[in-house]
Amino acid sequence: MSETVELWGFLFDDVERVREDVERILGVTFRLHESMSIGPYYFAPLDEPESDLILRPNLDAGFDEDTDDPDDAFAEPDFPDFGVLLYVERKTEGKPGSGALARLGGAAQLLLVE
Repeated sequence: MSETVELWGFLFDDVERVREDVERILGVTFRLHESMSIGPYYFAPLDEPESDLILRPNLDAGFDEDTDDPDDAFAEPDFPDFGVLLYVERKTEGKPGSGALARLGGAAQLLLVE
């Protein structure tokens, strides 16, 4: 089976607020990580469906506000209205947005499934 990735978007810019909400909704605990390629992000495993969760701002880590075009600021430029993104890397099969992830529907929007 190949891995499926779901992209969820939140209409807020406050990644800490979203982190707290997602932890409460899904019953997970995020840990802060730093990456040269994506910048700071939060990681948590999810049991049902078995998945890895990556929560991050919708900002390109390499963006320089002094020299770069503002249109290049987004990590996901197709979704500029969503300030915080949640990537769900599913390790088990299932319908997108199913299982515990269905509880995100009131707080987030499922943007993409690959």
